[in-house]
Amino acid sequence: MLWTKTCREANGYAGSARGLDKDQKTLVDTSWFQFLVKQLRAGANTFQQEYVYEWYEMEFFMYVLSSGASVAFCIDTPPAFQNGLLEALNSGRNDPPKDAMAFLQCAVVAEVSRLYDVSVWTLRDKVRELEKIRSAARYLESGLDFPRLHDLARHIIHTCEVLSVAADTVNTLLVDHRSSSGKACECAGASGHSPNPNCPHTEMRFWLGLLQNFGRRAKSLNERLSHEITLGFNLVVQRDTRATMEISSAARSDSASMKTIAVVTLAFLPATFVCTIFSMSFFTLNVDDATGEKHWMMSDRFWIYWVITVPLTVLTLICWWYGQHRGDKQGKAREPSWKSEGP
Repeated sequence: MLWTKTCREANGYAGSARGLDKDQKTLVDTSWFQFLVKQLRAGANTFQQEYVYEWYEMEFFMYVLSSGASVAFCIDTPPAFQNGLLEALNSGRNDPPKDAMAFLQCAVVAEVSRLYDVSVWTLRDKVRELEKIRSAARYLESGLDFPRLHDLARHIIHTCEVLSVAADTVNTLLVDHRSSSGKACECAGASGHSPNPNCPHTEMRFWLGLLQNFGRRAKSLNERLSHEITLGFNLVVQRDTRATMEISSAARSDSASMKTIAVVTLAFLPATFVCTIFSMSFFTLNVDDATGEKHWMMSDRFWIYWVITVPLTVLTLICWWYGQHRGDKQGKAREPSWKSEGP
């Protein structure tokens, strides 16, 4: 069952079974469960490097025989988990529990919880780096990469999911123990209602509470990152708005300068036109040799100037109007239409 596609692609599960003989005595206890941990690589800069992460898809299968022999299969576990589990099992407890299954489950849950702790704190460092760099001058100059920030949010959401499932998995292990044995605890030293300080079930409940707290911290990180993304977007909009206002102010200043130039040109244009007309060869100043008087003389072919100038002016205006009209039509043709795009 553990090798089926459903179990391999699940985000966590837990189950148990008990084999009985004909006298209803226990022959073998079995338990199987899975934990997923998403671990980001620590030390990568939030703005300059890609997020590198790794999934720990850990599966466990345990069985305990009535003779006391027990076996635990730990599949696809990282080196940190392996070293920690071996150290915990070799720590040498003075009073080993009677329930070997609970002892093994508790040892595994403890090491898995430490992996979750590292995973959450790595995410916390990423979010805190964003919060600390916010006041730096290069915060906006570096160019906020919103897709990467949303990618970090995706990692946090995944962590929230697997932490919630991990807490449910541990709770299932505790419930399965009670439902199969019929007793709250069978550990050595427990009699009646008297508590056992070395009870693995008590320790598992501690790790269960810690996993739930890790989940709350991950949710808090998700909210903090969401606020940072919103703030960053608002700061970028504020910066762009300020730049737009500065451009608008500069444009108004340029417009005032162009207006001044246009007024000065308009003031000199009539005089320039008149000067140009009278400086043409159609007008001459003749001096009477007999009397010495000066007379303005206009050529009888002055009409040639108007015959050429007026049609040429009209043709220029027509060409300008045609160019403007054609440009407007091409601009409208390039604009996408909501009718052509569909709903």
